[in-house]
Amino acid sequence: MKRISFLGLGIALTAVATMAVQIPIPATKGYLNLGDSVIMVLAVVFGPRFGFLVGSLGSALADVVTGYAYWAPATLIIKGVEGFLVGWFSGRSKQPPNHLKLIWSFAVGAITMAVGYFIAGAIMYGGAAALADTPANLVQGIGSVVVALPLTYALKKLRFLDREKKLDK
Repeated sequence: MKRISFLGLGIALTAVATMAVQIPIPATKGYLNLGDSVIMVLAVVFGPRFGFLVGSLGSALADVVTGYAYWAPATLIIKGVEGFLVGWFSGRSKQPPNHLKLIWSFAVGAITMAVGYFIAGAIMYGGAAALADTPANLVQGIGSVVVALPLTYALKKLRFLDREKKLDK
């Protein structure tokens, strides 16, 4: 029951972070947001499957609720894969991952997100619009890493999370 509660909270937190600040991107009718930071942190703390679920469900829910439902199917896949890869590459241990491993996993997630939205944007609006959107997605990815790094280290130090390591097993 605790696992489902944490998952529900993670999905809600991802959706709220995605909806709290939305900066529109006119070229593809998408938006920049802070949700990737939450996905990255939760994927590192709770693992790849948890990262996949909060990334896909929380982000797609935010798209639907805020009027971007046409992006929800792509978001479901892109953000889910992002969360999974961040959790997978960061590995899970009782100690915080070393700094380079953490940055590498966040970079993989950010690049996955940018490439995923480039492909989705190219399918939906054409290559030129998707290319115009790519720098904004890369800025979002970099910004997410900057926000997620200190949050991850802070959360990994909380003792109660050690007992929750089994959430992803």
